Amino acid sequence: MDQETKKILESHEERIKKLEKTLEIKKHKNIQYKDEEAVDFKGLSGGINFLVKENFLIDLKSVDEIWMELKKHSYIYPKTSVTKILNVDFVNKKRILNRIKENGIWKYAIRK
Repeated sequence: MDQETKKILESHEERIKKLEKTLEIKKHKNIQYKDEEAVDFKGLSGGINFLVKENFLIDLKSVDEIWMELKKHSYIYPKTSVTKILNVDFVNKKRILNRIKENGIWKYAIRK
């Protein structure tokens, strides 16, 4: 291998290492967090992110169960707000959760 090709390959390796280090993606089941500081636990959306990170939503949970768990962790919001943010943000936009109707009750769990 000639010197020019060797320099180019070394340059690419350095760039790849730098990019990997900057991104350092932590995998939490099928959810990816760039780093601990990137996950914001403020507000209702942050509360649900917290529950996801803490594996609360590994199994199917109803809105009532999620609402009660949020209250335990001092995220006090109306149940209607919890329902809306679960559907709009976490099921449709971010696609972190799945929603399944079980015995007439909608239940949520982490997508697999």
